[in-house]
Amino acid sequence: MEINVTKPKKLYRYSERKWLERSLTLGEFRLRPASDYRSIEKDNARQDDELVRLRKSPASSVTIQNIRTGEKIQPIGDVVYRSETGTNYLTICFSKQWDEKLFEVFPNTNACLVIHNVNEFCEKIHLATEKILPQWEGMDDSVVYFGKSKLGAIFSKPRRFFYQHEWRFAWLPPITPKIHIEPITICIGNIEIIENQSHAKNNT
Repeated sequence: MEINVTKPKKLYRYSERKWLERSLTLGEFRLRPASDYRSIEKDNARQDDELVRLRKSPASSVTIQNIRTGEKIQPIGDVVYRSETGTNYLTICFSKQWDEKLFEVFPNTNACLVIHNVNEFCEKIHLATEKILPQWEGMDDSVVYFGKSKLGAIFSKPRRFFYQHEWRFAWLPPITPKIHIEPITICIGNIEIIENQSHAKNNT
């Protein structure tokens, strides 16, 4: 299991209140297959092919060389780079920033769960998932929008999604790539904070 050690100060999950209340009181989170996002309709903020990444560079910035002859070839059009995950995988996404605009761009979003103790939260997420999927490789990191993530296509996204400032969790199946994966729900327990003086409840 790989867990990134450089965490943001807070994480934000924008969603429907009824689901976030379950996350807050039960610690319940749903991990979705990456392939699901490709078929989402009428949701430009979430609809994307999470299994394939395409980027391009202008022809003027690229030189292609024939290794056998040494001849240099100048492209006449944009050069497109394609990278694939090689397998379906499970994921859940958060944002690293508070932004009221995200309530508008994510359909049916009317609440936000704020995670204050990010290190502890990430550890709990990984431990809970490992109990259900003990052989899977889990990781979490910032998504890269301009260029390619060191973790590959899974953590690289088109720059049009930059405003989301995503922090992503992902779990890859062991050994054999999988096309079809069922979603799973994990439970890490109540994540509310109870203040000593007022006994008011807040989120962790």
